[in-house]
Amino acid sequence: MFRLIATLCFGLMGATALAGPLSDAACEQLLTAAENHADARIYEDCDFGNETKAWEYWAPFVSAHNMKRAIFELCKRYPDHPYGPLYCDKAMQLNFGPALVAQGQKSLKNGKTKEALGYFNQALKTDDLSDSEVKFLTETLGIIYLTPDTPEYNPQSGLALLTKASRERSAMANNALGYLIFSGRSGVKANDPKALEYIWRAALLGCPAAEENLGAFHLARQGKITRDDAIYYMSLQAFTCEPFDKNITVDQSVAGCPCTDILEKEAFLRSQPYLYLDLQDGKALIQDKEGNRQMIAKGDFLSENTVVQEIKGSLITLLQGDKKIFINRYHIGQCVDKCLKQARQPQQRQPVGIRPYHFTFTQRECADILYYDNILVDTNLDYVGKKECLGPEMDETTKMLLQHK
Repeated sequence: MFRLIATLCFGLMGATALAGPLSDAACEQLLTAAENHADARIYEDCDFGNETKAWEYWAPFVSAHNMKRAIFELCKRYPDHPYGPLYCDKAMQLNFGPALVAQGQKSLKNGKTKEALGYFNQALKTDDLSDSEVKFLTETLGIIYLTPDTPEYNPQSGLALLTKASRERSAMANNALGYLIFSGRSGVKANDPKALEYIWRAALLGCPAAEENLGAFHLARQGKITRDDAIYYMSLQAFTCEPFDKNITVDQSVAGCPCTDILEKEAFLRSQPYLYLDLQDGKALIQDKEGNRQMIAKGDFLSENTVVQEIKGSLITLLQGDKKIFINRYHIGQCVDKCLKQARQPQQRQPVGIRPYHFTFTQRECADILYYDNILVDTNLDYVGKKECLGPEMDETTKMLLQHK
């Protein structure tokens, strides 16, 4: 059946290349077939780019037939049209994966992490996502669950998701797992050989940040920089593949503190109505924007319509009607104080001699790449070093090194 639809699609499209613009009747068949595959050319060929035609002819047609892919296409193309948001909602009501992902990204951008998680997890249960979209969601969910001091923090789930993404050739997930295993963060036991395996895999998959993290790893192993320096440097680019500024300087006293993240979090918390300062005997000490402090307990009213619903560990939950407000207590040892001091006195920062590692494909490195490729990457696909090390020019010395691994 699918082959028949595909043949009809390509037959019609082939005919139109000679016969001129597609007829509405032909487009109706193409759009029906397109619900089973993602071919954006069909929407171009069928004049979805013409706003008048799109909303006066195609919108009623695709809506009447519940064509979720075409409905979402209208939503994406015309977000500012009066009916644009309605079509976005309809695509979500039809449980269309990409529409749920888009709404989840919007919620995440607006700080509604719990809402975003709901959309992302719902999207993963659909059959509409491409492999790249599934990989993106798996990576994103893993990072959300591994973000400390948030209500969503769930390191076990986060590590499982990143591990799954790493097996699906996600360079970023491999890089992140390498950092977490090297640093021993998120409840992971530090294991240098395992960390190297993940970072090396990320580098082979073409992740520039992982190549730099390899440099930090080797410098720390050689005793040229402290382990805390290496962990700090890796933390700056652990959840990305974008390379970091190589001319970095840090205060050695805060080398193990992720100051960028800490200061951003501190600034965010201070922008909230209240700042959570301390916990004493089940009561919490908070401070408002004016600097006034007060001790609160569960059930207390902070204002006419805001009640303290829960005080638990590092989190206070406030209830304002149906709206929940979370106040996190963010403090990692002495890192907050150190980072704030560094921010006030930047002249005390000292250079850290971390340099990126880049593949030069020496005989020894080619031997490493050829040794690791079966373990770390799919040898049927391209990866960093494959062309340079697997070509017919591979010399006898490299072959000999490989045999002695």
